[in-house]
Amino acid sequence: MKKTRKITEEERNILLNMQLRSKLSLLVLFYIFGLILPFLTCMIITLNFKFFYFLVIALFLLFVIIFLIPKLEKNNYMQPDIEAFESEVVSSKPHDLYYYVCEINGLDNVFIDHRYPVNTRLQVGTEVIVIMVAGKKKYKDYILLDKETKKVLSDYRTRFDIIDC
Repeated sequence: MKKTRKITEEERNILLNMQLRSKLSLLVLFYIFGLILPFLTCMIITLNFKFFYFLVIALFLLFVIIFLIPKLEKNNYMQPDIEAFESEVVSSKPHDLYYYVCEINGLDNVFIDHRYPVNTRLQVGTEVIVIMVAGKKKYKDYILLDKETKKVLSDYRTRFDIIDC
């Protein structure tokens, strides 16, 4: 079993300086706006603004999901008890929505049954630092860093995203 350690100040600074992204892809946002836009057009055409507050609430929730939740998650990176461990990439391949997905070895040297979205194709056996922001059992919240360059590999952008937030 691999040993966990506390993250260093350098790794904490990398986490704090990394770009904030919502976990919603651009396709999901288009879908949400596709639901909101006909509702708005019907209100404008019929001049019946009786349910306008539904639109305001939907836009407010969308704002919270896209902008506020990633900022609140970034505040969690200041906690002193964030742990990390070193691992290696078991497989890396293109995915239909994400740039690439990779699988890594867990703490017990058995690969974790979760695919991590990464921004570059990684070679099998690449050494990575896995930062466990939310704890050992919450695999989807692991952040991957390249061990040599200390570059953030985790990415929630999809191939269809054109906007860098």
